[in-house]
Amino acid sequence: MLVARGVDEEARNLQKQGALDLWLSCQGQEAAQVGSALAVGPDPTVFPSYREHAVALLRGVTPGELVAQWGGRTFCGWDPIGLRFFPYTLVLAAQTLHGVGYSIGQRLQGREDFVVVYIGDGATSEGDMSEAMNLAAVESASVLFVCQNNGWAISKPAREQMRTSLAERARGFGIEAVRVAGGDPETVFSACSRAAAHVRMRRSPRLVEIEVARMHGHSTSDAQEIYRSGEDIARARAADPVTAYAARLRDSGLVDAAWFGGIEAEVRLLREQLVKEYA
Repeated sequence: MLVARGVDEEARNLQKQGALDLWLSCQGQEAAQVGSALAVGPDPTVFPSYREHAVALLRGVTPGELVAQWGGRTFCGWDPIGLRFFPYTLVLAAQTLHGVGYSIGQRLQGREDFVVVYIGDGATSEGDMSEAMNLAAVESASVLFVCQNNGWAISKPAREQMRTSLAERARGFGIEAVRVAGGDPETVFSACSRAAAHVRMRRSPRLVEIEVARMHGHSTSDAQEIYRSGEDIARARAADPVTAYAARLRDSGLVDAAWFGGIEAEVRLLREQLVKEYA
């Protein structure tokens, strides 16, 4: 979580300096991403949206590879097949059908068919998502849908997008689903571990809706202060999962200042390398 935060912050700086064309921050969603990625393990193939930076780093994507596409230097900076982490998808919800189709194709060839599809709440309003959930349910595809619901589809609040939770909508397609708070990586890990076990044992889809807080705008081209109240932004930043979990580990005595110092040194080196490559 700390590494993802550092990489995210440096990428935001690089975009402001003109080194990157765009950046979509994952700040506020690190616990959801790290908890879910650790829960499913390294074997499933991941189809991300466009801000799963912590998941990418856990899968072995380097910070430089992660940032390369946002500078227009490559279509995808890493090896999607080798890392089992496919390219980011800017076409909203397109990856949902890609992931379900991939899982079905893998099963037909007798290969590992467990797929994890990451989406945001805005993507669930697209027709592709409904088609993907229906297809996954009908074909009993081994797909775990992980929705990070930060309450905003760019400037459209969730209350204006849907009348029910996404978990309730998934059940309408015949997919078992659960809704959990996303501020604590251990809570997310537990929920996603149970969901992953369901997918593996029953070879059928499952959905986990994770409620998270968006700390920055939808992207670096989005001025959220125009449509979002200062109080709402302040609440999101006060609920920062990275600082909260760091404080919890420190207060419990599980880690000490030396451990945090080592992580800070690692993050500093990663950020310095990014600056050398892209600034």
